Amino acid sequence: MGSANHALAEFRRTKRLSQLDLSLKAEVSARHISFIETGRAQPSRDILLKLAEVMGLSHRECNRLMTECGYAPVYFDRPLDEAAMQPVRQALNVMLDNQDPYPAVVLNSLWDLHMANRSLNRLMSLLLPPDRLQGRINMLELIFDHRGLRPYMTNWDDVAALLLRRLTLQLQTRPNPELGELLETLLSMDPPADWHAPEPQGWEGPMLTSELEINGQHLSVFSTLSSFGTALDVGLQELMIESYFPSDEATRRFFHTLATEAE
Repeated sequence: MGSANHALAEFRRTKRLSQLDLSLKAEVSARHISFIETGRAQPSRDILLKLAEVMGLSHRECNRLMTECGYAPVYFDRPLDEAAMQPVRQALNVMLDNQDPYPAVVLNSLWDLHMANRSLNRLMSLLLPPDRLQGRINMLELIFDHRGLRPYMTNWDDVAALLLRRLTLQLQTRPNPELGELLETLLSMDPPADWHAPEPQGWEGPMLTSELEINGQHLSVFSTLSSFGTALDVGLQELMIESYFPSDEATRRFFHTLATEAE
């Protein structure tokens, strides 16, 4: 007999699946799934991979499911600065460089800044004191911080509320203690009072528009997030590339001028 598989039960409930639902999707008896969860049966590696697939588990979640049942992790989890990840870093640098003169960043699943292009660095140096750019930089905390980007965002309430709702949804679909701590940190930073309630006529699509006031000039940018959907590495799958684009001609000219002045 094995030990009770708390991970399988946790993931199943997070996906809002009953044991019967999961059994039908995976073509495994509900009785066998019950036995796996209670430790009365030791599942095979193939069964676990099938369950992970039908539940849509991330690479990190799949590794946890495997190790809890006594199997080796399926996916590598290598730091981005490791030698084996050099081709990945090169590819990311190409993507960041191609976005210039508009900003772009590489973030992990906790919204920590890993890489940034020259445009983002130029903008940050223009807006923030040098000490605020030292050490770990979390983009969500930077947006919420009164010493960060918050004072420059004229639609901060809308942006902050949307980010909190997205983060809450992310936690509901993929529970993560560190992500939960980030949410608690943001909620302690004077969030919008009604952040949990979207505007009745609002549309929350994949793009986020931010309005900024910099040196008396109004700027409007929208951002998109992309990821490596077919990555075979835990950390690589969790990386996000956030790219910013000008929403109007004045903003486009601002970034081109900023790049020219830096040459």
